[in-house]
Amino acid sequence: MPRLSALIELARPTQWIKNGFVLLPLFFAHAMFDTSAMQGAVLATAAFCLVASAVYAFNDARDAERDRRHPDKCQRPVARGAVSADTAYVLTVALAGAGLVLAALVNIDVAAVIGAYFVMQLAYSLGLKRIAWLDVGIVASGFALRILAGGLAAGVPLTPWILAMGFLLALMLALGKRHGDLTHVSDSASRATSAYNLKSIERTLAVLGGAVVLAYIFYTFSPDVLARHGHHALFFSTPWVLLGVFRYLFLVFKRGSGGDPSRLAVRDPVLLVSTVGWLTTLALILYH
Repeated sequence: MPRLSALIELARPTQWIKNGFVLLPLFFAHAMFDTSAMQGAVLATAAFCLVASAVYAFNDARDAERDRRHPDKCQRPVARGAVSADTAYVLTVALAGAGLVLAALVNIDVAAVIGAYFVMQLAYSLGLKRIAWLDVGIVASGFALRILAGGLAAGVPLTPWILAMGFLLALMLALGKRHGDLTHVSDSASRATSAYNLKSIERTLAVLGGAVVLAYIFYTFSPDVLARHGHHALFFSTPWVLLGVFRYLFLVFKRGSGGDPSRLAVRDPVLLVSTVGWLTTLALILYH
């Protein structure tokens, strides 16, 4: 019987920060104090956390042999023998089932979006993650689905710019992770099977960084924002976005630190300041 701590580690709760994307539509729609909208968004976020953990358990069970040869992944619970592969598969079913039931309690559309996310991530784990560029597209699509589920759960309208911004940001983070893998993993077989190279990733990252900032600026000046808030003051939060994007690119290009964006977001002081500053500025503009 595996220890509870090992099962919790297998679920990777530290990665749940990514599911904060589900709350973005609620926040931007000025609906944080709408009890019904908040309840739906929180339940959808919890459902996404459960289903995402199911995917992590499935992926770790399937890749255990490969992970044992990786300098960092060899410490994952299944790879090091703390949890058996069979137990990880059982946990996958239990977490996915619980997450989909919870999503259905919000509404069937949210359940459908999270179900689509789960199927897409299983396909990713089963082989699509080995197809360069398609793999990062799937990861980024997962974040767009989070935003879509958040809008459906909260019952708030979504603007195309919010979805575009979320997708582009997630694509940048996914490519930054691939950059970190190429920088730190010395396994020649892993490099040989990858169509990625550092130069192409870095050029794409530079373009994506600019695209994220532009998408955010276009969002702040969009007719939807003017109709909803009566002003374009959200533009004044743009410097925090610039700081966050440029700091992330600096960490990737100069330090090769893109391997774990979730860890960077809470451990790098500049990224943390940019995130807190951005949220504070938005809160003051939207909820003053």
